[in-house]
Amino acid sequence: MNDNEYLNILEYGKPSGTISIKPHPEDVIDVDPEIIANYKSFLKDETYTNAYDISDRIIDELSLQREKTKLKRIFGSSDQVIESASSINNIKIMKEDIKFEEVDMNLLRDYSFIKSGEENIDLVDFLKWFLFDEVLVQKQRRVLCCDGIISDKPSFKHVLEDYQCNHFDVLRISREVIQLNQSLLELFKDRKLVSMFDSFLSEFYRLKI
Repeated sequence: MNDNEYLNILEYGKPSGTISIKPHPEDVIDVDPEIIANYKSFLKDETYTNAYDISDRIIDELSLQREKTKLKRIFGSSDQVIESASSINNIKIMKEDIKFEEVDMNLLRDYSFIKSGEENIDLVDFLKWFLFDEVLVQKQRRVLCCDGIISDKPSFKHVLEDYQCNHFDVLRISREVIQLNQSLLELFKDRKLVSMFDSFLSEFYRLKI
């Protein structure tokens, strides 16, 4: 197995270095509300840097209910959500199921950012909150609870630092993080990183927050 094939496993089967050809999108008639807000401020001779932000978006409740119905076809309980993220293969399957159900992830990403007070959260924690009324946990709080498992696998500390910076992503290891960390790079070259990360995922998502 070459490096790219091995990296694809860590990225949940996402092909790397490929070109995706998509149909040209339809023309959009509606104007982005950020542009409208900024232009209005410009006409009033006001500072408009913060004239519009994501919290100004109105999220349609019917659209949210539609996405919830799709997700309920995938996840029957909070435990199933946790299980779906407990290994590399399970996360790959979860992503495929979400794509199959045509879940509007952009809508849910925006909605989750608003509901979290514009703090980064994990897709898994959002699903537990959105579908099963659990507490909405911020990524920073989840990472603070990782001292016990990170002491056994200190190399993954750098993975958690990257994880905190990305809203709505599950825990993952990027090519950049591997290249910048010598211990992760050695594990990658020795083909030990996948099995170790699998074990880490299982512990990480089963943490009591």
